[in-house]
Amino acid sequence: MAFWAATSGTWINLATVLAGCLLGARLRDRLQPSLAQQWRRWLGLITLLLAIRMVQPLWQQQLGALPAVLPALLTLVLGASLGQRWQLDQRLRSWLCRFQPSSGAGPQRSAAGPAAADRSGPEAVAPERDVADVLAGTFVLFCVGPMTLLGCLRNGALGEPDLLLVKACLDGLSAALLASGIGLALAWVLLPMAVLQLSLCGAGVLLAGGLPDPMASPALLFSSALGGVLVLALALELLDLPHPSSVNALPALLLAPLVGSTLSLSR
Repeated sequence: MAFWAATSGTWINLATVLAGCLLGARLRDRLQPSLAQQWRRWLGLITLLLAIRMVQPLWQQQLGALPAVLPALLTLVLGASLGQRWQLDQRLRSWLCRFQPSSGAGPQRSAAGPAAADRSGPEAVAPERDVADVLAGTFVLFCVGPMTLLGCLRNGALGEPDLLLVKACLDGLSAALLASGIGLALAWVLLPMAVLQLSLCGAGVLLAGGLPDPMASPALLFSSALGGVLVLALALELLDLPHPSSVNALPALLLAPLVGSTLSLSR
C-alpha cells in the first residue's frame, strides 16, 4: 500500500489541529460556548452516520447459523467486564485530572477522538494555567481513545481514513477552543501526536501485510465492525445521550481478532 494511502488520515488530522491552533489563537476568547456546543452536536451526528457504516459487516458475517451481532455482543460484554474490573474508565479520568485546573470540575467527556475518547469542554482555558500542563493534557485528549487506535489501524490496514477524518474535525474544534486560551503554544502537541499516529498506521500496514485481501478477512472485518460499535457509543456521548463506557469496553478490541477468526462471510 502506498505511503499516502496508509497515512493520509493522520496528515489530515495534523493539518486540522494546526488550523485549529491558528484559528483559536486568532479568536482568543471570542468563541461562544453555545456555538461550540452546536458544532459538537453536528459532529456527533456525522460520527453516528460513520458508526452505522462501520458496523455493516456484523450483518454480513455469521457464526454457524447466527449473525455476527451476537458474538459481538458477547465480546463487548466480556470486554466491558474486564475494563470494569481493571477500572479503566476511572483510571483514565484520574489521569486526566492531573492535567486539569484544580479550581473546577473534572474533565468533561467527549469523543475525540480521537479520539480517545475524552475531550475538553467548551470552556476557555484560563490564561494563568500552566502551558506545559495544557500541552500534556491536550496530547492525552487527542491521542487516548478508540478513535485514534481504530482510525490509524483502519487507515494503515485498509487504506480507509474515514474514521480519522471525523477525528480530525473533533481535534480541530478542540484545538481551536484550547488555543483560544494559550495561543500558538498548543501547536507543540503536533510532534508527539504525529509520532504516535504514524506508528499506529505502520502497525496497521504490518497487520494487513500477511493478508492477500484485507477486506476478505473475517477477523479484520469483525474487529473493525466491533470498533464501529465503540464509535457509536462515542457519537451518543457527543450528542449528550446515555451511552456505555467506550473506555471500559476497549479490552473487547483485543478479543475481537480471536472471535472474528471463528466467523465466516455470508455470500
